[in-house]
Amino acid sequence: MMIKKAFSFLLVLSVGVVYAEPSAFDAGVIDSDNPYGLSESEQSILNNRKRSLANQKLIRKQALIIEQLQERVEGLSSVVDSLSDKMGQTGQKLSEMGEESQKAGSDEIQKLQGQIDEIKRTTESQYQKINATLKKLTKLIAGSSNELSSATLTHQPKKSPPKPQKKKMTNKQILNKALKLYRNKKYDESQEYWTKLATKNYMPAKTNFYLGEIAYHQKKYEDAISFYKQSVGFYDKASYMPTLLLHTAMSFKNLGEQENAKQFFESLMMSYPDSPEAKIAQKYSN
Repeated sequence: MMIKKAFSFLLVLSVGVVYAEPSAFDAGVIDSDNPYGLSESEQSILNNRKRSLANQKLIRKQALIIEQLQERVEGLSSVVDSLSDKMGQTGQKLSEMGEESQKAGSDEIQKLQGQIDEIKRTTESQYQKINATLKKLTKLIAGSSNELSSATLTHQPKKSPPKPQKKKMTNKQILNKALKLYRNKKYDESQEYWTKLATKNYMPAKTNFYLGEIAYHQKKYEDAISFYKQSVGFYDKASYMPTLLLHTAMSFKNLGEQENAKQFFESLMMSYPDSPEAKIAQKYSN
């Protein structure tokens, strides 16, 4: 009860402890801003994503050019249609004049015939421009398709032979591995196994205690306090409680939080007066 009160005191005082996951947790995360520690298959997926984005940009660029060319073709076609209408109207006017008009107004006829010839020349020129634009458009579309196909084929990752499947470890095996690494002071490796157990919610009190111990030995005192607090929340009668209270107090002391440190030293001495940890606490509490 005294232990939980101590941690309640910690919560009320709001010492500003913020849990921050160790940076090792980001290794192998393919969706992070700067992924690292990726496996061969994850790296291949990341490369494919980059190539896909490059291809999408190329497609959008080519689509914009094609759209502009199509608009140009439509504009030229509109001009040709207008010229054709004018030529038809001029021809119709010429035919309507009849034989009498032809005799009386040869100058007008020549003028109209000149207009028709000019319209024909302009129309022919516009058709040539349309054909040239269409050829350019067709060539561009074909080139874009070839470029994209070539990029896709050229950068296809080589298929690696399937790796032999590793036998899945049981939670107990993970626990034993984590303890062995911790006792050999391989804290980073041990942390990975304890974290696996934490995600599975396997023995959460013990798991958080050892994550706290790793953080404590790495001098990450705020992280250590956060893990210790979670451990006590799951179970406060464990055999490692004297160590947990001592290291909580020492963490506060190293952070300059003397009042909080004193609170936990006293809690340790009252709850476990005969423990070796209580004797250490007595030296700091005086």
